[in-house]
Amino acid sequence: MGKALMKHDKSLAALVVNYNTGAYALACIDSLIQEWEIAGRERAKLNIVLVDNASPEDQELWLVQIEERGVEVIRSGENLGYAAGLNACYEASKKNPCDAVAYLNPDLVFLPGSITALMDYIFDHPDVGAIDPDACIDALGTFRLPRNHLPTPLEHIRLTLAYMSPFFARLYSRLRFRNTMEWWTAKHPIETDMLSGCCVFLRREVVEELGQAMDPRYPLYFEDTDLFRTLRAKGYKIVHHPKARILHHWSRSAKIGSPDNPEPNEKFEISRQAYYEKFFSPFGRKLVAWMDRFVSRWPPEKLHRPLLAMKDLGELEGPLELELPHSCRFLIEFAVHPVFPLCCGVFGEGDRWVCPAESWEWFFPLPYFGRVIDLDTGRVLFGMKFHKTGGFRTEAMSMAELDSLGERLLSRSA
Repeated sequence: MGKALMKHDKSLAALVVNYNTGAYALACIDSLIQEWEIAGRERAKLNIVLVDNASPEDQELWLVQIEERGVEVIRSGENLGYAAGLNACYEASKKNPCDAVAYLNPDLVFLPGSITALMDYIFDHPDVGAIDPDACIDALGTFRLPRNHLPTPLEHIRLTLAYMSPFFARLYSRLRFRNTMEWWTAKHPIETDMLSGCCVFLRREVVEELGQAMDPRYPLYFEDTDLFRTLRAKGYKIVHHPKARILHHWSRSAKIGSPDNPEPNEKFEISRQAYYEKFFSPFGRKLVAWMDRFVSRWPPEKLHRPLLAMKDLGELEGPLELELPHSCRFLIEFAVHPVFPLCCGVFGEGDRWVCPAESWEWFFPLPYFGRVIDLDTGRVLFGMKFHKTGGFRTEAMSMAELDSLGERLLSRSA
């Protein structure tokens, strides 16, 4: 009992970087405070620091409300980048020394039990350097987010070949599917080499050993990859906790698919180059550069061909409905690319599936690709493509919605 009380008494510094996502950041902070207090933890032991990274859209309405929650808000005069923004938050948090540190994207929501599961695990396992929760993209938890692969020259070659040829795409798909199924079906925490950077918990002593929250050389992307490689090099384990769950609204700052926002892609390339220069030999970097040049000369009509035949479902404004050829346990994978490099997944059973309206509203209006897999036989039943049209939800979840969601999830697990 004494050990449990000691763990319960641990303090947390939660660091949030905001960029045009004030409403989401407010919902994130509300869910964090609510989960912290529901767990019976003292509010004084939760220190939240948010930096606004010179958002071009006016955030003051949200920043004032966030400050009213007892959060320290830093209004940066320039866009520091995600990593440097976290560093600024961490430096500010040192005024209130803590036991643990959380790096948080603003567009996430903590679900019941998540805080205790993550906090307890990192203090029960001193060999663990960082831990993350399981994530879904919609409030009902219908769409599970994928396992991220650690970028290496070998992984880059595999993925480039998959983009160039359906044959290699199918080989890559088998590898990705095996790794992702281990992730999605895990019942207990599993060790891995790469986590999602959207929600990461570390002990403060680990961050102090690093000397900073994240390496500021990365303007956007790869800063989390750098973190996990560095921790593993120091002998720490990296762990994914499937019983701690969050809702991650996915790409609310980067605004995926927007032709008017090329900045994320530009920063991706800058960060990718910095990552390969830091961690790989000249030979590895030359191999990556050679593959990039090689694929750039490949005939455009032969690039990014689907790995399987696709039923064209056309434009869909309302929720997707699917009829399966027979009743079975199934998995439906959805991706924004026909090679399926990363997919969100939906598990089901029966001979029909209808996407819940509450889940459909979180999908960006983009072209999507999908495939249905019979889990009893391992066969792919069919592939599909469609273009979601119409609007999508842009408003963050309100406190009333958060309360209702918590009640529904708790009743479902009871």
